[in-house]
Amino acid sequence: MANLKIIHIATIAAWLCASAHPSSAQSIGYADALGVLGKNCGRDIEKFCKTVNLGGGRVTQCLAQNEAAVSGSCKASYVQMEALLTTRARARALVLQVCDVDIRRLCPGVQPGDGNLMECFYKAKRNVSPQCQKTVADAGFEATVDASAPTTQVALSSTDLINSLQGVEQVSRTITAAGLRQMAQQSLHDPSRAERMNRAPLTDQLDKLAQLTIAIQFDFNSARIRPDSFRAVGLMADALYHPYLQGYRFLIVGHTDGKGSREYNLKLSQQRADAIRDALINPFGISPTRIESVGLGEEQLLKPAAPDAAENRRVQLVNIGPGR
Repeated sequence: MANLKIIHIATIAAWLCASAHPSSAQSIGYADALGVLGKNCGRDIEKFCKTVNLGGGRVTQCLAQNEAAVSGSCKASYVQMEALLTTRARARALVLQVCDVDIRRLCPGVQPGDGNLMECFYKAKRNVSPQCQKTVADAGFEATVDASAPTTQVALSSTDLINSLQGVEQVSRTITAAGLRQMAQQSLHDPSRAERMNRAPLTDQLDKLAQLTIAIQFDFNSARIRPDSFRAVGLMADALYHPYLQGYRFLIVGHTDGKGSREYNLKLSQQRADAIRDALINPFGISPTRIESVGLGEEQLLKPAAPDAAENRRVQLVNIGPGR
């Protein structure tokens, strides 16, 4: 476990409950729920909701509007998804109120940013009230973050998903969405970067930060997330809700391969990164202040020696440091 400097106070309760009842406090993750939705509703989505994207809850709304025509397994899946979203949102709104007595009784003096959270945790982990335990579980702070499903990741910076996103104790002031966008625009007009083959990265710093790299499939020439990649977006949401990551800010960085024009690739990658951010904010409730999106097109290829390689089409979830 990394030394955490900034943590939302709600994560105290999450830590307490996770250790108090490790076998019974697990709840289904967004990744699993979305994976089932994408599998069971894939054909219905392609038939009835072809132009609808995941953000804003528009997919489940569209399926509900076509309730009479969608398959029974699809209907069960989107109803489950809506129930999960409702339960999680309600619990997150109540967790501080429900767990207030436990927090004040078991962790007096612990404030957001206090470095003694883990000491409090080890002293108090067996004494959490059932009401607090249930609310924290319903809020999704204990959902298993399962990165084992095939075709989800291109690569992890560590064999452990959460560890791959930890470890940034200082704010990365040199890596910002605005700064990366400016660098990418300037790159288009740099004669030394005209050749795609073995083009140098925009910045070496980006790939040195704690991050998760995921393959997400979109419709051709579109920012619409395909149903078979719903699970990957859910994995991002589960990771961002993990207690160890609550206090951090992240960049969603979109990339394309080297096919097509550089200008078009840059625009499309920004639209795709925006689509993922929109879905994480609504319906999954991630605070907009925690996530920014930027598209880099083909300007930071994963495989610069093979610009057209499929591995270059990816999304990075990059930890840029504790929240302000």
